[in-house]
Amino acid sequence: MERDMMKCNIRTSTKIHEIRSTVKNVSKLSEDVIVTGPDFYLTSECNCCILFKKIKINKYHWLYIYIRNKSDIDIKIERTLVLLDCNNRKLHEERDDKIFSLEKDNNVDLMGTAKIDVNTLIHDTLIIDICASIKEIVTKRITYGVDAGMKLREDFKAMLENPINSDVSLHVDNERISAHWSVLCSRSPYFKRMFDSQMKERVQNSITITDISASTLKNLIKFLYSAYFFDNDKSNNIEELFDLYYGADKYEVIDLKALCACKIKNNVTADNVCKILLLAHRHNDEDLEREAMDFIHLNSDAVFQSDGWKKFKASEPLAAELCSFFCLKKN
Repeated sequence: MERDMMKCNIRTSTKIHEIRSTVKNVSKLSEDVIVTGPDFYLTSECNCCILFKKIKINKYHWLYIYIRNKSDIDIKIERTLVLLDCNNRKLHEERDDKIFSLEKDNNVDLMGTAKIDVNTLIHDTLIIDICASIKEIVTKRITYGVDAGMKLREDFKAMLENPINSDVSLHVDNERISAHWSVLCSRSPYFKRMFDSQMKERVQNSITITDISASTLKNLIKFLYSAYFFDNDKSNNIEELFDLYYGADKYEVIDLKALCACKIKNNVTADNVCKILLLAHRHNDEDLEREAMDFIHLNSDAVFQSDGWKKFKASEPLAAELCSFFCLKKN
């Protein structure tokens, strides 16, 4: 068999591997047929072999030399390659800093092509010396085709929508929302304190909510279960954002409050900026308040002519006066 025409001797140190392959009866090798040498290990887990092929074009034989990684682990190497006759006379040499990536079952060309007259080889024998230096062992990340975080969110969302084994009911606007104390307590310090204090509602497994609407509570609870927030193309209703911001602050869902504040900033207008300023002041949100003041300063002409400013000036005259003073001072 042609496989038996190639023999290998291998010497290794910690990261350097010297592989000498001896190919006999080169002139008798079939054209364009790959000859496979014996297996060897670049690491304890990386099993490789050398492959050899010749192609005749005009009067020359083009030699192709490959290395194949037969293992699941990927590895990166540098190499030097020398072709010799049986008297150790150098016929060709490849020596550079190129990095070769050895992936499973890929034939990696170690030399490109070299023109050698194989018909004049002494004793029809070719020696292939390869010195391989390991540069990196690539650790593959295992993927399962499913985003584990997304799957977890979907599972919790399903648990909310199909409340099997729910142990608490939230009553708001004549509606009943079934939930689980463990989720509420782990996501909201407000609910945790309610649970720990063993309030009357806890004993009855029922809580009546009076300070936010049913739609706002549903959005808040949905966020507690699945971290779901409004889609980018939905809920530009600023009043709905105000309500959810209030609920997030009241029930101490800090990450939801921050998301609401960010979306409110992105939807500020000359007509609603005064409402945003009041909201920020009531909830001690210095960052949101500063954003509102900066918007008023930069767009003072449009703001002072808006219906929102007129209502703000009528209901909060002192705040409106201070705001006007701030803008005039900055200008």
